[in-house]
Amino acid sequence: MPMHLLQPGVRGFRVRESTQARPKLFLTFAGVDLALARPVAAQLRSAGGGLILDWAVSSEPFAAQRSDLIRASLALRLKRCVATICLFGAETLEDDWVRWTLATAQQLRHPLLGASFAGAASGDVAELLESIGAEIVPLRGEAIAQRLTQRPVLPPTERLTADDLFSALQLMRHPLR
Repeated sequence: MPMHLLQPGVRGFRVRESTQARPKLFLTFAGVDLALARPVAAQLRSAGGGLILDWAVSSEPFAAQRSDLIRASLALRLKRCVATICLFGAETLEDDWVRWTLATAQQLRHPLLGASFAGAASGDVAELLESIGAEIVPLRGEAIAQRLTQRPVLPPTERLTADDLFSALQLMRHPLR
């Protein structure tokens, strides 16, 4: 075991919890809402539940030459998260990076949550989020952390087809060596 995971305890050493074992939540929001998102991120961190947060606000235009590299990096970061939450305001739908993040999270079959910034007239965003399967939750760190830790947010499942069942039975029929 790596030495940095061990901490002195009362009786010998105890194992420190690895940050990789804790659930990671990806936050997406419009770049213009960064000042509103920072206090929410602080609330989520202090709310408990062992959540780790990840987010990105790109100053690069979505169609810029380097944007392919940024999207590839963001896709890897999204894959390491258990859920994606869209913090939304009036201008969220105009942000190409937010729309791309939501589409990518949906392709990854991530559970999606949405929370409106206080006082934001954002009914269109809420309707869009609900139409893609997002659950709208209150914008309170404790409520979001509790929602993610108490009852797992599961992505919508597809029905099992006869072909899926047949393939599984075929695999069971042949011994694995």
